[in-house]
Amino acid sequence: MRKSVFFRRVLAILLLALLLWALLTAVLYTFLSRPVFMQIKAREMQPKAEMVATRAAAGFLVDDVFFDSILLSSQELFNAWIFVIDGLSGDVRNASLPSTEAEARPVILEQIKKNNDRLLSGNYNSLWFTARLPKDGDNSEAFFIGVPIRVRFGRQDSVIGTVFFVASMDEMNAGFHSINIALIFSSLIVLILMVLPVWFITARLIRPLRQTRNVALAIAHGDFSVRADAGQVGEIGELAGIMNDLADKLSASIADLTLERNRLRQILAGMSEGLLAIDHNGRITSANPALLNLMALDTLPSIGSPLAEQPVLMELSEPLMQVMVQKIDTEQTLSRHNRILAIQMSPLCEPDGPAAGAVALIRDITEAERLEQTRRDYVANVSHELRTPLTAIRALVEPMRDGLVQSENDRQRYYTIILAEIVRLSRLINDMLELSRLQAGSLVIQLRNFELGPLLEDVGDRFRLQAEDQQITLSWPENLSALPVVHANLDRVEQVLIILLDNAFKYTPSGGSVALQVAWDERTVKISVTDTGIGIHPADIDAVFDRFYKADKAHQQPGTGLGLAIARELLQQMGQDIMVTSQLGKGSTFTFTLARGD
Repeated sequence: MRKSVFFRRVLAILLLALLLWALLTAVLYTFLSRPVFMQIKAREMQPKAEMVATRAAAGFLVDDVFFDSILLSSQELFNAWIFVIDGLSGDVRNASLPSTEAEARPVILEQIKKNNDRLLSGNYNSLWFTARLPKDGDNSEAFFIGVPIRVRFGRQDSVIGTVFFVASMDEMNAGFHSINIALIFSSLIVLILMVLPVWFITARLIRPLRQTRNVALAIAHGDFSVRADAGQVGEIGELAGIMNDLADKLSASIADLTLERNRLRQILAGMSEGLLAIDHNGRITSANPALLNLMALDTLPSIGSPLAEQPVLMELSEPLMQVMVQKIDTEQTLSRHNRILAIQMSPLCEPDGPAAGAVALIRDITEAERLEQTRRDYVANVSHELRTPLTAIRALVEPMRDGLVQSENDRQRYYTIILAEIVRLSRLINDMLELSRLQAGSLVIQLRNFELGPLLEDVGDRFRLQAEDQQITLSWPENLSALPVVHANLDRVEQVLIILLDNAFKYTPSGGSVALQVAWDERTVKISVTDTGIGIHPADIDAVFDRFYKADKAHQQPGTGLGLAIARELLQQMGQDIMVTSQLGKGSTFTFTLARGD
């Protein structure tokens, strides 16, 4: 409390007020009480002076022994010297002065002479004043009071002289001084006695203000739980109540803002898009974690750092500044580390005000671009695959319509070719529909246990004749009865085998070989189809299971290019996988897995 500037000032003001009260009391008493005391002294001596004046008037024309004795004993009777002045002759009769006061007589007579005429004029019943008299080489103050001596002549009163009482004021001044000393001393005592009460009163007065100050400081530091004492009466209590209400409202507002800020942070942190915001000076104000991955940053840029000084992000500085100047939304693409990024930039501004900053939203559109390219390739491949049989059919039908084919053998040959192209077109459409159903998940595949040996025996019998026709060596497992039971869909496994063997025979030249191998462990059966065909280029390995992929880029080999895509989808539907290894010019090996049955 003692460190409080306000407390010290209030305490100083109160103590200064007490001190001024004491000093003003002493000064006012000194200047106001003296005239009062003088009037009291005058009222005390005036009757005595009038009594002496009455006695002097009675014996004014005769000798009066009693009056003479009064003059001689005036100091003892009235504690004053009496001076009687004859108004006609100006003679002065007075009490004898002691030797110590002898030098004061001329001064006394001079003062009496100055004021005597006013009394003789008859306009005053009394007159009093003070004067300084010499005494023992010093000056002392004396009190003068004079009254007229009136004599009645018939019906008219005449002033024939004056009586002046001259009394020393030493005793009165000494008493007056003692009273002043006592008053000052008592004021000092009151001042000392009031220090502690003033201290405690000031402390009590300052306490609610200090509490209110503490509430304000706590609010400034983010603590809204501190409250001031609002029970005080008057403006201080009202101020405390207002401050408490302010703390409550600020606490609620800050809580709401904090909640919204946390929600916004969670939203920004959970966004897959990168976000970067700057102010009007080009300094970074916000960046979310997704920006790290998208822009290949080691760490997020620090808030407040200039964007133009960030090595990886500096290329965004100029476009964002232009967005702020032009106050328009823009979008651009950026290639970064085999990624294609779409960057949408918008200004942060009021409709009629200047831009306060700009924000960039960064999205990875690599997959979207890849899908778009795949769509374009798909459309191109479908168009190509559909156009080829349709072109062949048209080339055969038009001559027949125009009657250019006369030979029955030629017509039959044309019909055979047309039928083959229609079958090819039908197979293409069926494959596309099946692949679409597989990818959409609308094709339900039932799994069950079955013997793998009989399935492989049937498939082998089907392809042995083709191997002989193409002069290709076909290798097949020998002890088929020893193969384990698998848990899968028999028809779909047969379809996958046909797709892989068909591709192997298709791309293996005469004199080559195709081999089917089976390996298994306690949980999995692996079936591999190996050929010594043309192989697959390393750059195309990742695309072999895509729709319409063909190792023959010229599409001279028969087929739709959908077989491997269907095989992979079928195996994935059964919870299995397929993989490929290949050497260009030496052949390829396709291996797929099946789960073992119970």
